[in-house]
Amino acid sequence: MEIKFYPKNDIVRQVIPSPKPVRVPSWFKDIPNYTNNNRLIVENGQTNYSVKSCVPFLDTFSTGYVFELWCDVQVRYENGMPVFRWLTGSDINIELDPVASRRDAMLPIDDNYFPFNFSWISYWGIQTPKGYSCLFTHPLNRTDLPFITTSGVMDTDGWGIWGNQPFALKRGWQGIIESGTPIIQFIPFKREVWNSTVINDAKISNEANIENLRITSKFRGYYKNKYWNRKEYR
Repeated sequence: MEIKFYPKNDIVRQVIPSPKPVRVPSWFKDIPNYTNNNRLIVENGQTNYSVKSCVPFLDTFSTGYVFELWCDVQVRYENGMPVFRWLTGSDINIELDPVASRRDAMLPIDDNYFPFNFSWISYWGIQTPKGYSCLFTHPLNRTDLPFITTSGVMDTDGWGIWGNQPFALKRGWQGIIESGTPIIQFIPFKREVWNSTVINDAKISNEANIENLRITSKFRGYYKNKYWNRKEYR
C-alpha cells in the first residue's frame, strides 16, 4: 500500500519536513529492563520486567506516521494565560505559523489542562488509496508531552487537505517545545463493515485458558515469538 504526502506550496516543501513514520522516543530506550532491581526477580507468579518488555506497548511506536513540530515554540505566560512564540517567515514575508488560536472546542478536559483553545497547523496533505481513511490522534503513549491533541477520523482517499487540529496545553507548563516533537500521530486503515458477536462457547473459553497457561511456560517472549507480526510504515 502507498500513502502520499503533498505540501501546501513549494515553500512548505522546502522548509517544513513531511510526515514520517513514528519512532521510539528516547525515554523509552532509557527505561531499564527491570523494575526496582537490575536483574530478573520472579515472585508471587509475577516477574519484574518493565514496560520495555511489553510488545503491544512498543508497537504503538511503530504503527503509523506523525506530524512533527517543524520549529521551536516557546510557551510563556502573560496575564495568567499561555502565549506561544516562534521565529518564522520574518525574512521572506510568509506566514508558516505552527500554532493557531481557536474558539474553545467545548470538549470536557481535566482541570490540569487549559481548554482546547489552540490548534496545531499542518501544511502537508495526505492521500490514501480508495477505501482507506486515517485515524488522527495524540501521539500514542506519549504522556510525557505537555499537551493533549484531539482525535479524529478523516476519509483521506477523498479529502486529505492540510488543516488544523485542536490541542490542550498542560496548565502551568512553560518552556520550549522543540522542533521534531511529535504532535499528531495518524494511522491509515481500510473502511470495512464489521459485525460484533458475543460467543458463549465453553470450548473456546477453555482453549483460551489453556493458551493462557502456556504463556506461563516462558518468563517473556511467548506472545512475540508465536503471535506477533511486524508492522511496517515507511
